[in-house]
Amino acid sequence: MKNLKPFQIIIMAVFGLIALLGLFLFANFKGFSSGVAPVGEVTIWGTLPAVPIQDVIGSLKQTHPEYGQVSYVEIKKETFSVDLAEAIASGSGPDLLIVSQEELLATQNKLSLIPSSKISERTFRDTYLPINELYLVNGGTLGIPFVVDPLMLYYNRPVLSSAGVATPPSTWEAVTGLASAVNRESQGRTLTSSLIALGTYANIENARGIISLLFLQSGYTITEKNNEGIKTNLTNLGTVSTFGTTPAESALNFYTEFANPGKTVYSWNASLPNSRQAFLAGDLALYLGYASERAILSEANPNLDFDMAAVPVQGTATLRTTYGRAYAFTIPKSTPNSTGAYRIALALTGKDSLPMLAHALGMAPAQRQLLAPTKGDLYEPVYFPQALVAKGWLSPSTATTDRIFATMVGNVISGKENVREALYTADQSLNAALK
Repeated sequence: MKNLKPFQIIIMAVFGLIALLGLFLFANFKGFSSGVAPVGEVTIWGTLPAVPIQDVIGSLKQTHPEYGQVSYVEIKKETFSVDLAEAIASGSGPDLLIVSQEELLATQNKLSLIPSSKISERTFRDTYLPINELYLVNGGTLGIPFVVDPLMLYYNRPVLSSAGVATPPSTWEAVTGLASAVNRESQGRTLTSSLIALGTYANIENARGIISLLFLQSGYTITEKNNEGIKTNLTNLGTVSTFGTTPAESALNFYTEFANPGKTVYSWNASLPNSRQAFLAGDLALYLGYASERAILSEANPNLDFDMAAVPVQGTATLRTTYGRAYAFTIPKSTPNSTGAYRIALALTGKDSLPMLAHALGMAPAQRQLLAPTKGDLYEPVYFPQALVAKGWLSPSTATTDRIFATMVGNVISGKENVREALYTADQSLNAALK
């Protein structure tokens, strides 16, 4: 080594550096790059169950390393608005939100517009189910449609069979005709078995959606856009029947009659338990619940023999309608990574991810071309067609709407107001909340 010349020393040093560089590259090698730039850190917030969404994101990460910093956090429905406001104020807000149309107006001022240059109105209407058009605004859309959860009719098969009913009722007239055959009362006139939970509010699961369903089936949009913004439509006279009532009055009167002991359809009252619990206990023949509740019902009572059908419609109806909750990915204005958020929203609503996600959530994919039931699934062939005819409306926050609807129903069944007066009060309250 003492006889090494300077030139040889330089050559050895160069080869030594090359060897060290090779060891470093080998130690840090993570596979061949896809050539796609990472989306960066994207935190998604929503009220939908965490496991199905986290599982699909995990699968995406395995094949697409650019999604390595994407995560989903499930937030409680009851605290979502407050949690979001606090997170944004502290600078730690999410980069992407999953929002239904029921909370769209309450969060709209926090959301970025997705311009029509990215998704044109023509493309939007051709691609997504009609209910998702609630997200369209001037210049673009506030969300990329994700899934739709339609309101369905669940029925206890043994109870209907015992009453001599071979198929679930498809019209509201058929529902009322079953009351005497299904309802059971104790000697003290206490309901021990009921046909359907309608008429009250606090103890009816999905009361907000059920009342919305009846209004929408009567032909009302509930709220509508005009030059001044969004206005309610409940007191619009529309087509007055020969009995002098509007469709909205007929809908509210129909709903509240089920809690009137003096009516033949009397099936429910405020002293009874929550309607979903009553259905799980076998004490309720018909239950109006969302498609996504099917798994909850099966898990809560594996021995309950129930099935799913489309919600009833009026006997004279020529078109089927149900109420639905349309969920979409929305981008908060506060995110520093709107580009990454947009990319992951497109990835999760793509043809490779969306069918798996919708199936796991028990909902329908928001895209028309993906509305094909999974082979062998018993329920998707039932609720997929309902997602196609589902409607919704732009409302104040769910808490505000619940308070207004509960007051409206309570005033009618207590006799404080008649149906027309209660509708007028609700209309004024909704308008005030929307402003």
